[in-house]
Amino acid sequence: MRYLLLYLCFWVFSTVQSLEYEVQIDNDFVNVVRVKIMPHEESWLHRDDYEHVVVALQGGVMTRLEADGSTTDVNFPTGRAVFRGIDPPNQLHKSVNNSHDSIELIITYLKMSKSFH
Repeated sequence: MRYLLLYLCFWVFSTVQSLEYEVQIDNDFVNVVRVKIMPHEESWLHRDDYEHVVVALQGGVMTRLEADGSTTDVNFPTGRAVFRGIDPPNQLHKSVNNSHDSIELIITYLKMSKSFH
């Protein structure tokens, strides 16, 4: 049992660590990150708590895998801004790059956006 737990911890750590994820700015108003997703890589299970703007430095189509098993393809065209809203409460998802090319994104989370509604 102990070895199984160690293996699972190693697998989760190596999967999450393989994404190139760099915080550019983090203050009271925004969180800006640069993310590079290699072919067939996926993000961890998460919820988008803030409205955000995504600009693709190297675009592509990401597949959004919902916790309920449904999928949606989201296109991020190179050099174009895409607005994304807040996820509903308790709705988790992963994002997967199912292409043969890497995708590189700048994501700006608008921390103050909740107060504007």
